[in-house]
Amino acid sequence: MKNRRGGRRLRIPGRLGATITYSDALRQPTGCTICDISPNGVFIEADTVLDKDSYIAMKLNSENLLGKSIWVQGLVVRTEPHGMGIRFTYARDDELSGLLTS
Repeated sequence: MKNRRGGRRLRIPGRLGATITYSDALRQPTGCTICDISPNGVFIEADTVLDKDSYIAMKLNSENLLGKSIWVQGLVVRTEPHGMGIRFTYARDDELSGLLTS
């Protein structure tokens, strides 16, 4: 499979959770854990996977690393049985860069 990512993905040390606070799908994923992240998107493991092209709003539970949560919006661009790739449609660059350099 060809790597089409625009940014280099980084693994977060330890376990960093995420909470999907809004989804235009009929399902609400729970138990979300970030596997890797880049300036353009994130791959998360989840108990429930949304359909491709689902729009989401999500809180990255980064309090232990940054002292605050990061809020992002995105679109599901890839799905696997226990995870999904999300491309950010809105994220503050200054907050993401703090997470990517921590």
